[in-house]
Amino acid sequence: MDSEYITMYTHGFLYGHLKNIDNQHLKKLAIKNYSKRFSNNPNETQSEDIVIPFDHEIKKIIQQMSNAYKKHFGKELKKNTKDGNHFWSQVHYKNESTQFHHHLPGSDLAGVYYVDVPKNSGNLILKYKKHEFDSSKWFFPPETGKFIIFDAGMEHAVTPNKNSKPRVCISINFKIKEEDINVK
Repeated sequence: MDSEYITMYTHGFLYGHLKNIDNQHLKKLAIKNYSKRFSNNPNETQSEDIVIPFDHEIKKIIQQMSNAYKKHFGKELKKNTKDGNHFWSQVHYKNESTQFHHHLPGSDLAGVYYVDVPKNSGNLILKYKKHEFDSSKWFFPPETGKFIIFDAGMEHAVTPNKNSKPRVCISINFKIKEEDINVK
């Protein structure tokens, strides 16, 4: 008799490198808009998020990340357009970091693309639970040109930048594009 296994819950992420992205353009765009934030309340994580315009380089990042996801999981991604905060930048100057947060409700996946990552400028921390009383962590070392996609409900943070140069990334909320099912 064969056994059937059903996955109840799993943690995972996808990462790799993107090609032909103009990182210098994106870095200038993020730094130029450094003071434009989704929130002015320092108690909200959106006070760390920089509003940037949607341009051709952001579109390329979204397309390449979606292509990578489709290649590995067979499903297309689209940027989450439920609210206006579906993509943004973060610039961390010396000793700046990002507090733990998640991207629920409304998004399926969170993605980060690393525009410029100087040495010792902080790691991404992904927090996951093996059981109710556990809070294990993965430490993801970013590098320029690398991306990561992970579950939107996964708590994550960034350790402080210890470099005098800024660390720059682009973050994107994704929805998994559902296929239309025709029931006859």
